[in-house]
Amino acid sequence: MSELTNEEIEGRLNAQRETLALIVALLAGLDATSERIWAQLEARFQFQNNQEDPGVLPSSAFAIESAMMREFKLIVEEARARKAGWNNTD
Repeated sequence: MSELTNEEIEGRLNAQRETLALIVALLAGLDATSERIWAQLEARFQFQNNQEDPGVLPSSAFAIESAMMREFKLIVEEARARKAGWNNTD
């Protein structure tokens, strides 16, 4: 496995923390329908800063944000795959 940069590690950890907090909050009584959970998670891997192209060498903050969005996307894809697997065994 390739070595991860500090920004990649930090972004992934931030995404995992936010995902867990979001799921716990939604499941704790905030009208936790499955579509709402998916919509909330998917909104987090859409880049939304409206800035120009960051250039060839993005800043550390941009690299962390980018890693975080990738991690959200990976978490959603894994969760959807697991859910699909559970539905296929019913």
